Amino acid sequence: MSLELVGEPIRINRTIGEDSTQTIVENDIIVPDTKPDIANILLLDGDAWISGADTAAERVLVSGSVRYKILYVSEDPEQPVKSITSTASFQYAMEMPGARQGMQSRVKCDIEHLEYEILNSRKVNVKAIISLSGKVTEQIDQYITKGFEGSDGIQVLRKTVIANTYLGDCQADCRISETLDIPVGKPAIYEILRNDVKITGREYRAGDDKVIVRGNLNISTLYIADNEYRSIQFMEHEIPFTRMLDIPGVDETCSSSLDIDLEEAFFEAEEDGDGELRRLNCDVMLDVYAQCYGKKEIEMVEDAYSPYSRVSIEKEELILDELVSENESQLTLRENIEIDEDAPDIFELFNVLGKLSLSAGEIADDRVVVEGVAVCNVLYLASNEGQPVFCTYREIPFRQAIEVKGARTGMAHDVEMDIEHYSYSLVSSREVEVRLVIGLKTKACKQLSVPVIVKAAEQPLDEKRAASRPGITICFAQPGDTLWEIAKRNYTTIDEILKNNDLYDTGQIVPGSQIIITRKL
Repeated sequence: MSLELVGEPIRINRTIGEDSTQTIVENDIIVPDTKPDIANILLLDGDAWISGADTAAERVLVSGSVRYKILYVSEDPEQPVKSITSTASFQYAMEMPGARQGMQSRVKCDIEHLEYEILNSRKVNVKAIISLSGKVTEQIDQYITKGFEGSDGIQVLRKTVIANTYLGDCQADCRISETLDIPVGKPAIYEILRNDVKITGREYRAGDDKVIVRGNLNISTLYIADNEYRSIQFMEHEIPFTRMLDIPGVDETCSSSLDIDLEEAFFEAEEDGDGELRRLNCDVMLDVYAQCYGKKEIEMVEDAYSPYSRVSIEKEELILDELVSENESQLTLRENIEIDEDAPDIFELFNVLGKLSLSAGEIADDRVVVEGVAVCNVLYLASNEGQPVFCTYREIPFRQAIEVKGARTGMAHDVEMDIEHYSYSLVSSREVEVRLVIGLKTKACKQLSVPVIVKAAEQPLDEKRAASRPGITICFAQPGDTLWEIAKRNYTTIDEILKNNDLYDTGQIVPGSQIIITRKL
């Protein structure tokens, strides 16, 4: 006769597969008719983002876009510096064994390398090496047996485990639309050359079924001034943003992972009340994603038997992730960058474009060691009428050991990093000091293999065999024995053993202890 199991569901976000790969996106960019011919390219950079990730049989179908930003020297002496922005889409099928339609997939991308070839003065071939990191998961509700119904006298052995249960995730767009004024003392805009957007100060607060995400947009604008000399100018603005994500079950104790990616950014000069282009309209779209977990204490049935019947149980192994520890820390990089020998002196700094690349991470006892590179492009203005804008490229390597209590070799670990703050200053006409504050969020997890009762049945005892048992049995505890095992072997209960042997707690059982067992039937 089957026993009715009394259970409690817990939600698990089970990883089906994860992989990292690369793809090459190649495009020809044509100079618009309104732009002069290209003589030399000063800087090629850009952004990449994922617009869709659909799970199919054994793979993930990825679609994304690459936005190229080209700053170049033109062949027109009256328009020495110009810019081109171009966007290209790409598709890629990531192999993912075990994946099937309906499962959730999450893919991140980044530009690892960009190169170009000027085919002619009106056409540039660009190649982007895009790194893709994908993960497929499946959300399941696993029932944990906490007891039985339908039978009297069932003895139950319980244990408590702490599981990292899945609360949910949420993805939402965050649109920031602002009109910014040109700082006093700066000339009006004749033409915008480029805009660079950095996301800094990322933080979140969880509670009351919501995750509140905050951060800042740092916007740097390089433009041609509407003055007699058509001089090159730059300005900086900062815009705070807030986005609220609804995730039921979230409270202040939960653990969250946060991604904020730049999707779209449009900028346009606007006239003020005097008819001058002294305003900058910006329209920025961010993709905000949060995933939340909570620690849950689960009391589950580990074993069961009955003194009056034969109970058979069937178990399955359940793999649970347990969050061992997490840590938030900062790393400050300070580097003096000398400009190239053949480059002109710096007249005025425009911007330092910083980008992080994590090259390695390893986990050891109570720490996680990360290695990476901060890629910096130093843009500056020079006293050179023919080429007033220059760029110097440098890589700053870093290595940091992060204290993560409880971390052990072999555990799974995850590292999130972003540039929280950056600053730069002019040391001399040929040297720039760059300071980057990198925020590091590190987690260490271990897997628990927990046998879970999924089926139980009860059958009558063999009456003849039960009747043949002596009324009183004396046994001696063996090494490793527990009162539970002794009671189960002898079809009695722990309470009966304690009562018949004048014991007060289970800790009094030691190897060699004499134990009196009385027959219950």
